[in-house]
Amino acid sequence: MSKLQKKDVIQLAKDIIGIEVAALNSLKKSLDENLYSLCKRINETKGKVILIGVGKSGHIANKIAATLSSTGTPAIFLHPSEGMHGDLGVISKFDIILLISNSGSTPEILNILPNLEKKGCSIMSLCGNRNSKIYEESDLSIDISVKKEACPHDLAPTASTTTALVLGDVIAIILMKMKNFTAQEFGENHPGGQLGKNLNLKIKDIMHKGKDIPILKSEKMLKDALFEMTKKNLGCVIIIDHNNKASGFFTDGDLRRVIKKSIDIHNTKIKKIMNKNFLFCNEDDYATDTLIKMKKNKINSLPVLDKKKKVVGAINMHILVNSGMR
Repeated sequence: MSKLQKKDVIQLAKDIIGIEVAALNSLKKSLDENLYSLCKRINETKGKVILIGVGKSGHIANKIAATLSSTGTPAIFLHPSEGMHGDLGVISKFDIILLISNSGSTPEILNILPNLEKKGCSIMSLCGNRNSKIYEESDLSIDISVKKEACPHDLAPTASTTTALVLGDVIAIILMKMKNFTAQEFGENHPGGQLGKNLNLKIKDIMHKGKDIPILKSEKMLKDALFEMTKKNLGCVIIIDHNNKASGFFTDGDLRRVIKKSIDIHNTKIKKIMNKNFLFCNEDDYATDTLIKMKKNKINSLPVLDKKKKVVGAINMHILVNSGMR
């Protein structure tokens, strides 16, 4: 039994990572028009993508199917043995089969291949052996061969599975770009957990409403704005005209600048110093988009207005962060 010292373990880890990185660099250099053709055909299909693999390749196929489905490309994993016992019924002629095999001679895949061909659907593969039946029988194939595995015996699938996994991510992201798949669409596929909350949360779900909105008539004095800001504790006040429409916005930052100018807070009307050209958001805006807008413009608070510019709420950075936004 080998006793590895700490320095040996660290060096071994670096060597293993080096082998896997080298495999990825080789994949990067070998990519050609087949990748474009594969992605284009998947993007244009009226059906779904059926991922098929066995063993470690099966696990990778399952993961790729999950990634594709969550990023806008319907996909499922089918184990070839299960397919031979009834699950072939899930396949239609509009589907695309994507086989994953490092050897190119996986028996279970070879057994089911004639049945897949009878379905009349397109068959493509990620294959590690150009001189194999799976590679040759595929309508289109991408070479995922590696010079060596990270395994010291060059046996356990390691670098080869990493290569297939990364290529799966490549395909999924390219398809996202082709489909113009948005963050909101991603959120619709991920309704659960913090991720789903972040992507589906709307301003109306977290904004201050009703009596909690810092609001002030335009004829009021600056001192009144100071009191309202302090009372509502949002660092801002929304100024409204005689029609109750937002006509201005005033923040604690504006207040600090006003104080530096020694402006009389008791005898200066807020309409004289308020911001008339201000940013705002709508209650149906996504919180993620609003956060991006606020960060981009370096502002800490926003009024929430309806289509008629009537005030329906107020939001600030603190509320967004407390709701889980980052």
